[in-house]
Amino acid sequence: MKRAQLAIGLVLVLMVILLALEGLSGGTAPGGQSGGGGGGQELPKAPDFTLKDIYGHRFSLSDFRGKVVILDFFATYCEPCEAQVRELREVKEQFGDKVVIISISVSPEDTNEELRSYAERNGITWLVARDTAGVGDAYNVRYLPTIVIVNPEGRIAARHVGFTDSETLAEEVEAALG
Repeated sequence: MKRAQLAIGLVLVLMVILLALEGLSGGTAPGGQSGGGGGGQELPKAPDFTLKDIYGHRFSLSDFRGKVVILDFFATYCEPCEAQVRELREVKEQFGDKVVIISISVSPEDTNEELRSYAERNGITWLVARDTAGVGDAYNVRYLPTIVIVNPEGRIAARHVGFTDSETLAEEVEAALG
């Protein structure tokens, strides 16, 4: 039990350090851009991927071209990830079908059965999948939760490492919608 508490404490300390470093970088999106980007720089293209959701249905990121997509990289053991789900629910309620949320577990230990239970327990009504195709690596996910917002043209509009409140996400979705 003490090892688990120590591990959780270490994760929380690392998250605080990471959030502090993220705040010092002056932006949340790749290249130091904030929100929907700007300054004439072209936003980086979001790597396409294909996965199966926790019910066995195959989908690709490119299936959602024309919509804003929020990629939520998480694991079931991650406590801040559960808090992030509440914020994502608020964003989904606010934007409805204008936004697609895809929660991707990057933990090899998470099974489809565990993920279905997690989704039910946390009121997740959007796509949930296991990362069986190296999507986390393609998006350089090193810490959880990591949120990536993809604009309707398939470009990365924003990126957050660590818990991100619904207000911030809503502003970025609004900017990505144009």
